[in-house]
Amino acid sequence: MVMRFKVFCAENRVIACLLATLLLSSAFILFPGIDLAISRQFYVPGIGFPLAHSGLLQDVRMAGSNIPVTVAVVVFAALVLKLLHPLRPCLLPPRFALYFASLYLLGPVLLVNGVLKTFWGRPRPVKVEEFGGSVPFLDAWSLGESFTHRSFASGEAATIACLLPLALFVPRPWRWRVAAMLGVVVALVSLNRVAFGGHFLSDITVAIALVLTIAVALRQIFYVSHAELFADARLDTELTRLGLAAQSKTRRDLDAAAALMRNGLARLAGPFRRVATQRLAAQRLTVSASILPAE
Repeated sequence: MVMRFKVFCAENRVIACLLATLLLSSAFILFPGIDLAISRQFYVPGIGFPLAHSGLLQDVRMAGSNIPVTVAVVVFAALVLKLLHPLRPCLLPPRFALYFASLYLLGPVLLVNGVLKTFWGRPRPVKVEEFGGSVPFLDAWSLGESFTHRSFASGEAATIACLLPLALFVPRPWRWRVAAMLGVVVALVSLNRVAFGGHFLSDITVAIALVLTIAVALRQIFYVSHAELFADARLDTELTRLGLAAQSKTRRDLDAAAALMRNGLARLAGPFRRVATQRLAAQRLTVSASILPAE
């Protein structure tokens, strides 16, 4: 039975990730005290969450925010530069760049910050009554009410989790080591938010699980089921075509805009030109009349 389950998970990685996310969510829904118990370890009555004022942990948070954002900027820049300079090779393998660009857009941007934080109004730990706040505690996946700063799910945890798939792109002998190092970084940055009272444990774990599910699904599409469609050579050719087409359209638009400007200036200058011509003609007549001999 265990062997069959392992085979099933290996052959159906996306479904396995969805099931793991469902089980994880169910655990926090059935036992909401887990969130309160973990957050309580960082709470001091009358003070709040003192670790939120730690300079070291603030630096950890800053680094945890800057590193994945830097990776995202590099990935998107590689694609944009390829479109701007279509005849040059892409700075990164096109499939790699498109994979991570899709992961960032679908995970942290669309799902977590676009959907969950918009419609799931779970209050942060610092806002709930159990930790000195004024609103009642809500468990994971509760829609709740409208709050300015919503807890579910963690955008920072989702963003840093986008680094985990990098382990799949290093040589195979190094994958587990790199995955372990990235896992430590992700855990440290994510738990930092719990220590600050900014998120519950379920906020960060569910966010990471959702991003990993998307990462596995995208890898299945980009590198397995549609590997030929997303091959580096084919993507490079397509990006070159799109870049050249965009440049050609831009040139046509600029030429059309320049022509419109010339025509507009010509229409505006028409009356002035006629006045100038009339004045010049009048001056010539005056000069001609002044030099004629008197009879």
